[in-house]
Amino acid sequence: MALVVADNRQNPLTPSGLQYGFTLIELMVTVAVLAIVLTVAVPSFASLVNSNRLNAQANQLLAAIEYAKTEAVKNNTVITFCHSDDGSTCSAAGTAGWQGWLIGVAANPTGIEAGSTMRAGTLESAQLVIRGSETLTNAGDQIRITPQGLLRTDARLPLQATLRVCHPTSSINPNSRNVRIRSGGQLAVIGEQNDGCPAP
Repeated sequence: MALVVADNRQNPLTPSGLQYGFTLIELMVTVAVLAIVLTVAVPSFASLVNSNRLNAQANQLLAAIEYAKTEAVKNNTVITFCHSDDGSTCSAAGTAGWQGWLIGVAANPTGIEAGSTMRAGTLESAQLVIRGSETLTNAGDQIRITPQGLLRTDARLPLQATLRVCHPTSSINPNSRNVRIRSGGQLAVIGEQNDGCPAP
C-alpha cells in the first residue's frame, strides 16, 4: 500500500498574483472609529494630567510645611517658610501669585538668616496659579514655625491661612486644591471649584 503525501505548496486553483489586504470601506470604518475614540479620550486624558499636576503641587506645598515644622521641633529653633521669587531671599508674592518658596532659620524681624536655607521649591507648571489668603499676604507671605511646631505670623500671632493651588480651566472639577493652615500646626488639602482662580 502506497503512502500519498499531499503537496500544498502550489495550489493550481489559486492565482499566483493574488494579494490580500484591507478594502477601502474597512479602512474608512477604522479611521472613523479611531476619530471617535480620540475625540472622547484626549479631553479626558488632559483633565487627568491637569488634575495630577494640581495634586502634585498641593502635596509638595504640604510636604514643605511639614518639613519646616519637623526642623523647628528637631532643632529647637524658629523656622520660616516663605514665598521667594529668586530662590534665595523671602519676598512678598506678586500679582501673579507664588513663584517659589524657601525654608530656613528665621531671622529677626522677618525672612531667613543668610546661609540657612534648608529647602527651596518652585512652581512646577506655568499652567498653575498659587495664591495666598489675606492673612498670609498680611504676614508678608511668611509662616514662622515655633520650636513647639506652632504656626505664627511674622508678628508672632497665631496664623489661620490658606494657600490655593489652582488651574484656571473649567474642564477640571474641582480645579483647585486648598492647603489649609491652622495655628496649632494642623494642615489639610481640600479640593474646591474656583472659577478664575481668586485668592482664598
